[in-house]
Amino acid sequence: MSHSTALHAQPRRRALRPARGAQLDLMEELRLALRRGQLRLAYQPIHRMRGADSSSFEALLRWRHPVLGDVAPEHFIDLAEQDGLILELGDWAFRAAAAECRRLRSVSGRSVHVAINVSALQLSSRPGMQIWLRHLQDIDLPADALSVEITERVMVRHPEAVAGQLRLLADAGVRIALDDFGVGYSNLALLGQLPVHALKFDRSLTQALVDSERHRTIASSIVDMAHRLRMQVVAEGVEQTAQAAITHELGFDFAQGYWYGRPLSAAQAEQWLRAA
Repeated sequence: MSHSTALHAQPRRRALRPARGAQLDLMEELRLALRRGQLRLAYQPIHRMRGADSSSFEALLRWRHPVLGDVAPEHFIDLAEQDGLILELGDWAFRAAAAECRRLRSVSGRSVHVAINVSALQLSSRPGMQIWLRHLQDIDLPADALSVEITERVMVRHPEAVAGQLRLLADAGVRIALDDFGVGYSNLALLGQLPVHALKFDRSLTQALVDSERHRTIASSIVDMAHRLRMQVVAEGVEQTAQAAITHELGFDFAQGYWYGRPLSAAQAEQWLRAA
């Protein structure tokens, strides 16, 4: 994600940078939002391209401020990381997503899977991932019901710190996805060193597939490489029929975007599962 799954929004927009005083005010408002229940998660369906119907979602953070209205994550996630509040925010998002995943599994009778995002600061907080795994045991949710997503930027800038934490999660059964793949930070050598199960093809590249044969060739090569490494590939930002057709033709395993479904409330996600 930029901040993808529990901590990012779609579509991405260029975030405005508030002045220093406004930044401090926003962080204080965010602390209050955590205590006052102003935060929630939306769940965007992730479509399986072949085979059985998918029961997967990506959890996306939403903040409904009583005065400002909806505050987009790109306006506060980076600030929360700088402030350290991302630890509390990420823990809230993880617990909320895990609880909802467990509930959806119970009411639908299906093996629902939810993806959440993890920041660099969370991965460098060594007890953090162990606490998360213990929480999954406490609520009786299988670890493989969740995926965590990290960006290429985090993987490249903090490879040693990331590797140990990701292996801890992967050994427990949590799946690892590399988000925003292919937009500037790619380090292919790290793919052989880290327990990555899926690559998420960045939405900007997905949107270029329709008009660019060069991009289609690149995408085909990435899909082939990933499959040879026993990884799956997810197309992000699929918003048009032509994009859906091309990503299917190129062999993508999953896709998400407005063409397949907009982010849903928890109640809507339950209805979506019943109708699927």
